[in-house]
Amino acid sequence: MAKTENSETQSKRLPTINEAHPMEHYPKLSNVEKEKGLTTATPEIANRRALNEVKINNQQISDVPIQGPVTAKPILKVRREESDLMYVTLKKRRIYHDSIESQKSQHSLDTAEIPKIQWEDLDTPEMNDVCMVAEYSNEIFTFLYQHELELLPSHNYLLDNSSKYFIRPSMRAILVDWLVEVHDKFQCYPETLFLAINIMDRFLSQNKVSMNKLQLLAITSLFVAAKFEEVHLPKLSEYSYITDGAASKTEIKNAEMFMLTSLGFSLGYPNPMNFLRRISKADSYNFETRNIAKCILEFSICYHSFITLKPSLLSTMAMYLARRIVNADQVLWNETLRHYSGGIDPLLDETFQSYCKELISEIYCPKTKLPALILKFKTPRCHSVYFRIHKWCGKQLTEKFDGLFDMS
Repeated sequence: MAKTENSETQSKRLPTINEAHPMEHYPKLSNVEKEKGLTTATPEIANRRALNEVKINNQQISDVPIQGPVTAKPILKVRREESDLMYVTLKKRRIYHDSIESQKSQHSLDTAEIPKIQWEDLDTPEMNDVCMVAEYSNEIFTFLYQHELELLPSHNYLLDNSSKYFIRPSMRAILVDWLVEVHDKFQCYPETLFLAINIMDRFLSQNKVSMNKLQLLAITSLFVAAKFEEVHLPKLSEYSYITDGAASKTEIKNAEMFMLTSLGFSLGYPNPMNFLRRISKADSYNFETRNIAKCILEFSICYHSFITLKPSLLSTMAMYLARRIVNADQVLWNETLRHYSGGIDPLLDETFQSYCKELISEIYCPKTKLPALILKFKTPRCHSVYFRIHKWCGKQLTEKFDGLFDMS
């Protein structure tokens, strides 16, 4: 019985490699192949052609002439060369400041002598302050300087008697002064007031508005500006209530849609407060100077002759006059202030000087009445800066602006 099982197991066993492919069926190796250490060739290898029998360009390898020693080609680098990297670095938009090492390498490649920067870099020390977004400051203000002329009134409709949109400066002064009072009651940001006045002036420069709709225009301008600037907004019913029935909620909503359509929904006005804060950085954020500058800036925004002037120019005027009031006997402008004001030099710019003199005259002897604005800056909440400013302006007029723009 055991013999029978062994015989069945042998019959079921698979054949080995030597049994399946007997060695005598393989071709014999030549003596040269034996010297190279080759053993018996398999059928697949035996059927292959030798390397020198393969044709290249219809020629045998042995017939192809060999030119010089055969060397391996260098492996191409994935990383680009230094010059290519430098080109990409210069071409890309710099969002983050490059590292010190990259700046040193760029400086070494530039053989020309670079003049020393005379203004002080005040953005880099604030790099760790996320609220200051110092890494974006240059790009942000470059954009604002380029677009501040695009969102100004097309012309001064208050001085052009031939314009079909002409209204008297005294009428605008009533609207602006009322806006100042309402804005103060709502306790909104200064940016909201400046944007509201800008929206109203832009609309009036290209649309004819009847007398009985001017208050609706003013309150709707404030309503739109608060939506754009504020976090906690007054309710629509409050806007309607403060007009004492002159504008209903439905009228404000309808006027809002008509005004936004007329202005092309362009509300990204480069606000003067942004430029004032920028210059205040070069003033070491002096609290006293900035409060006086805010008052002067608000007067310049409300002044009817300045509605077509750039916001950055008005902010620089306010800061320069404020520094004159606070630091009467010191050097008032340097290269750092010039840089952070957008390149304005009050000591050499005659147009700037004429605007400053006109603003001083307007603050001391206003052509239009702005009682709410004056009362606002007489209060202790605004540090009663109006008295100091008014007194200084009167002194300048008495002295005929002597020494106002002299280096001291």
